[in-house]
Amino acid sequence: MAWGIALIRVGFGLVFLSNGLAKATGWDGIHPFPGFLIDFDGAKGILQFDVQTHPVGPYKDFIDDVVLKHYGLFGTLLTITEIFIGVTLVTGALANVGALIGAAFALHLNFANWDRDIWMWEYAVEWIPLIGLVLMGSGRYLGLDARAARFLPSRLRRWPLVG
Repeated sequence: MAWGIALIRVGFGLVFLSNGLAKATGWDGIHPFPGFLIDFDGAKGILQFDVQTHPVGPYKDFIDDVVLKHYGLFGTLLTITEIFIGVTLVTGALANVGALIGAAFALHLNFANWDRDIWMWEYAVEWIPLIGLVLMGSGRYLGLDARAARFLPSRLRRWPLVG
């Protein structure tokens, strides 16, 4: 079971880490595998497209007037966040925190696409397993959270730090 949990955690970590690195460096993919990664400008374009007809006015206005208008700042925060999520999930260090932020990230994308005719489970296939990783304390399974717990005082050996 530990290997399966670690595989899911590390796999999600690689998704976030590779997309974060693509935004930071312009890296366009993992060759020779087909496909692409979402770079800095690509993420902005996706967000612009996702909210153009969003039915919740205050949300759409916030994204248009604040996030997209100041995308240099928000894009940098997005890049840092994706790299952080990726590192925490790959290493299993603060994995609960990384998985929780990753789930919130996927839930936001789900909400941003509220009025889009997309597959119903498009983003749920990301946030449901990430919430599962949070609830099971996935960093305890072949991750650094298990090792770190030995060095923490007993009152800190609990969720969200080490599950």
